[in-house]
Amino acid sequence: MNLEWKQLRKIGFAIFLLYLAIYYWKNIADLIATGISAFVPVVTGAVIAYMINILMDMYEDYFFKKMNNPTIDRIRRPVCLTGSILTIGAIIGVLVYLVIPELVTSATILVEGIPNGVRALAKYEWFQKIVPDDIIEKLLEMNWKDYIDSAMKFFKGGVSGFAGSAMNLAGSVFSKFLSALLGIVFAIYFLGSKEKFQLQALRVIRVNMKEEYYKRVLHYLSVGNYCFHNYIVGKLVDAVVVGALCGIGMSILRLPYVLMISVFVGFTALIPIVGTYLGIAAGSIIILTVSPMKALEFLIFIVIMIQFEANVIYPKLMSDSIGLPGIWVLAAVTVGGTLAGILGMLIGVPIAATFYQISKEIIQEREKKLGLEQLPEIKNVTQERWTKIKNIKNKAMKQTEQMKERKELKGKEKD
Repeated sequence: MNLEWKQLRKIGFAIFLLYLAIYYWKNIADLIATGISAFVPVVTGAVIAYMINILMDMYEDYFFKKMNNPTIDRIRRPVCLTGSILTIGAIIGVLVYLVIPELVTSATILVEGIPNGVRALAKYEWFQKIVPDDIIEKLLEMNWKDYIDSAMKFFKGGVSGFAGSAMNLAGSVFSKFLSALLGIVFAIYFLGSKEKFQLQALRVIRVNMKEEYYKRVLHYLSVGNYCFHNYIVGKLVDAVVVGALCGIGMSILRLPYVLMISVFVGFTALIPIVGTYLGIAAGSIIILTVSPMKALEFLIFIVIMIQFEANVIYPKLMSDSIGLPGIWVLAAVTVGGTLAGILGMLIGVPIAATFYQISKEIIQEREKKLGLEQLPEIKNVTQERWTKIKNIKNKAMKQTEQMKERKELKGKEKD
């Protein structure tokens, strides 16, 4: 009877909590959101620390690694951490310094050059064949200056309309800046004593789990770290290669805006699948304002370059790094982009690769436990059919050739 009373008490308490959660859901949701926002700097710091740690590990591997000097051992971590932060800051600073002025200039030229670009395109026969005559006439008759002026007035009006909430905007910007600054501070603390934090985390996990689950969690974390590390390094190297190839090719072809477009194409290459095409589209539009033929040259060159990079360079950089089939890469980018925008596209692939590898291992373990044999690969029936048809044709051709040879031999014998 006592056991039944305990069960009833637990059920009643659960019902009471459910009632509170439904009736006061808005307050509970606000409380949860406040708690999550409070931990944003910590999470941001952990993400920043993970990114910096990749570079810091590389520096530590080369910073007097073979010397057994206590002073070197003591200063290795601070020096490598400082060097990593300065390196990343310098790269970001150089990119901003080089790209932002060019981007502003190109945006101005793009807006002002639309009418000239449309008129230049309308002169080409291939454009006249593709676009109907009535559309070309409308494009030529449009007063682009009025449209641009209207757009600029709308933009200025929108900006002035926000003047009343300038303080709120400034407060929001300051809050984001403060959160990012705190994230960097947390990242420095995490990296300065990363072994200590790792040990503490492992102790917490171990005392709250059975030994079997503890080892399994460690293995899963190791797989996730492997996928994320290799993917980040591979994509960064690939982006640098894409940007460099784009810059070299554009310089040889003497195309305009070499620096800005090559940096932009390299940066967008970080976004899987769709990123490169965004860079190509933006670069083509910008060059189009200068010369349609130059834009066509850029398109032809960039398509050839992307094919070379995708089939030769990218497989060597990313081979066996994440082990995720192409269809799942596309799915990860689509789902990640839908849920979290560009950030979701960036982290969706390594997350999917982690789950893919873990699921693959779990299925293999289950097959071994159940004593199941590995299923044979499903053959391509269509390919087999075409192979049989090809073999039959080859056999018929050989028989025809043999018959011709026999006829020729008989003819020679009669002669």
